[in-house]
Amino acid sequence: MTILVTSLGACALTPQKEEAKKQSDDLLQIQLQEVKAHLSRPGTTPYKHIFLGSAQHSQSLVFQRDIVSMAERLKTIHPDTSTILLSNQLETQKLSFPFATRPNLDRVFANLSAWSQSHPLSLTVLISTHGAPDVLSVNIGNQYFPALRSTQLKAWLDQLHSRTKITLLLSACYSGSFMEALRAENRMILTAAAADRNSFGCHYHDKNTWFIGQLLGPHFSPESSWDEVFTATRAGIENQEKLHRVSPASNPQMSGSERNRKMTLKQWFSND
Repeated sequence: MTILVTSLGACALTPQKEEAKKQSDDLLQIQLQEVKAHLSRPGTTPYKHIFLGSAQHSQSLVFQRDIVSMAERLKTIHPDTSTILLSNQLETQKLSFPFATRPNLDRVFANLSAWSQSHPLSLTVLISTHGAPDVLSVNIGNQYFPALRSTQLKAWLDQLHSRTKITLLLSACYSGSFMEALRAENRMILTAAAADRNSFGCHYHDKNTWFIGQLLGPHFSPESSWDEVFTATRAGIENQEKLHRVSPASNPQMSGSERNRKMTLKQWFSND
């Protein structure tokens, strides 16, 4: 696998290649235009729901599977969900998604900020990648690009209108290290691991990371509260870790006000 990844990485499309950057820019523009058009149409719920998925590490396809799985599942809870998907993977000829890089996320959040001033938004963000304390890695074709840190993510989220309901999901090792800097009244934050722990399930052929796989279990339903979702997710991960005899446990984390934790997913994503 290492030899295959290395050889593919040598011919991968990266943002330094002009044609690849143009492909990425065009793909992102199409997605942004689709979301803008969606926001202009009358809705059936007070809040418009947008999902932003960022799969940031090219050395495992599982991160892309995470964001695609989440996009599909959210539409079962809020059918009018519009999506923006960014993904880094070992491409050789043609990109399927825009690059998941800080410049592209800058562009996305600039649009989200503008839209949030005109529309009540419910925004779900999933970042799936390898991590370290206060680091969400960005890797394309075996090259490392500037990582995402809590200060940058906080700046992006803080520029959204204060009424915006934000769900932040971080599937990465040490992702709990982002929790303290990002807490806010209008946010639900779930992380795959505590600040000092690894998370699991990031091998190339895994269906999903263990965190997202367990999160999207049958409990992830419109009538479930965030407390119920997190309790079931945490229990599922604990069982999976015991089965595979991994230690220490990842210890997933959740942050949110008591009021928000008691809300059902349908209420949180859709209503006042």
